[in-house]
Amino acid sequence: MQMLTGRVAVVTGAASGIGLAISEAFVGESMSVVLADIDAGLLAEAVTRLETAGGNVHGIVTDVRDAEAVDRLAAGTVERFGALHVAVNNAGIVNRGLSWELSLADWERVLDVDLWGVIHGVRAFVPRLLATGEEGHVVNVASMASVTALSRLGPYAVAKHGVLGLSDVLRAELVELGAPIGVSVVMPGRTATRMNPVGKFPAIAVADNVIDAIRRDRSYVFTDSDSTAEVEHRLTSIIRSRDDVVQHRS
Repeated sequence: MQMLTGRVAVVTGAASGIGLAISEAFVGESMSVVLADIDAGLLAEAVTRLETAGGNVHGIVTDVRDAEAVDRLAAGTVERFGALHVAVNNAGIVNRGLSWELSLADWERVLDVDLWGVIHGVRAFVPRLLATGEEGHVVNVASMASVTALSRLGPYAVAKHGVLGLSDVLRAELVELGAPIGVSVVMPGRTATRMNPVGKFPAIAVADNVIDAIRRDRSYVFTDSDSTAEVEHRLTSIIRSRDDVVQHRS
């Protein structure tokens, strides 16, 4: 999807951090952008900021845990700008604790936003992308927790592994349909955001990679060199474990 000028995007979790940086990058490409976030105050500030910079933007308060709210977001995007070309499922939260000590409410809170929020986005956005009848792209923002095992981040890791799997399935389905819609799963390292103020990398680094991923149809999008050795060790260990298969005795 080379031409971004004049295209329409929707971004969840867009009032701050990675979501805001992606929205700003889209505005820089002369795209029309609907920003969605659960925090009405922050969302209004973000929309004003981008409008002041000349952006053609609109804000819709949205709780991604609510399937109907996400569907209203998708419908509102098309109603406002006439089409949908790029959908970014970015909203996310995190908590910490030992997997067996976290309460069910702790598990559900993260899974509802980080996994079900993306599922709701896929169900609401993809039909609108297809209906537009033009090139499109789905961007699912996951994490290095999609490909590494991080202690005390059980719900987050489960959700982000799920986002990776869902992205792969969605990509295969769209290829099977022959639809001109790409799917990228983004796996940032420790990015400086409200959720992680001590992050090593700026959110703009993620946004720059998202723009490049849409243009070059990158399926797997790493945005920095964080945890490279750990990721390579884990994936290599998985591949090499096939050599340990015990053959069935006839």
